[in-house]
Amino acid sequence: MRKGIIFFVCLLFLFSCEKIPRTAEGLYQEGMKAAKEGDWGKSTEMLEKALEGELPPSKQELAKITLANSYFNDQDFENAALNYEEFLDLYPASPRAKDALFRLGISYLNLVKGPQWDQTFTKKAIRAFEKFVKEFPNDPRVEKAKIYKNIARKILAENEVYIGGTYDMLHKFTASINRYKIVKEKYRDVESLDRIDYLIGRAYFFTDIQAKEEIDRLKRQLDKEKEKLNSSDPEAKKVAENRIRLVEKDIEKWQKIAKKNKEIGKRILTEVAAKYPNSTYGIKAKRILEGEKILNVEPVINPLKRSIWWKIKETL
Repeated sequence: MRKGIIFFVCLLFLFSCEKIPRTAEGLYQEGMKAAKEGDWGKSTEMLEKALEGELPPSKQELAKITLANSYFNDQDFENAALNYEEFLDLYPASPRAKDALFRLGISYLNLVKGPQWDQTFTKKAIRAFEKFVKEFPNDPRVEKAKIYKNIARKILAENEVYIGGTYDMLHKFTASINRYKIVKEKYRDVESLDRIDYLIGRAYFFTDIQAKEEIDRLKRQLDKEKEKLNSSDPEAKKVAENRIRLVEKDIEKWQKIAKKNKEIGKRILTEVAAKYPNSTYGIKAKRILEGEKILNVEPVINPLKRSIWWKIKETL
């Protein structure tokens, strides 16, 4: 009987212990201990809960950066970025701010899928690394920050090449020229000039294909407007005459664009062939000038899949 009572009392004690809520301080201690032991899942869980309670300011700061680092080390870069952002907003003057900013840039870069997708995180990574270099010029990680920034810039350059290639595929060469020019103007330090000059020259050279398609479309429109000249309605006839003049001007415009761009394209491709005779793009430029119609879309380069990516993993 006595043993049964003792057992019952023990059960009551255990159940009552479970119902007692853990304090923010207790959760904080558990979370910090888990982080020290490399148990990132437990660390994030405990520290998230601890920060919901009341902690002294000094412990709030340490809990926040440790939480961000735990997400980072667990390769949960989305939550890591969110917590680094919050940390920098709350503690911009903290001695830990430089670590948070550097890892924020790396978190953003790890969230980038590649040149073919949305570039929001790429641009955020560039801003983070630029800020790091500016605010902490003597930090030993500055050179790494510059390398990672240029990886992100290369991704943006390839995004422009990807969009340009899409326009090429649709025979919208006047649009692809603008995209390739952006690459040459903004990213020439991270892009192969033989490649980008070749793409610009090729787009100019083959603009006559786009012009022909546009002129054929305009001629069909012209035929429809000419049929309306037989209308008995004077107003409708007048509108048709005005449209015919506009369409004829557009046809003339495209004829001039085709002729002008062909000459520009010849000049650029000739320069590429002469300057880079052994380059893949110099050879292709020469083949086009000799009459070959090379319109295949150039593959996009994803720097995140190259061997340089191990350098970012090295910082974890």
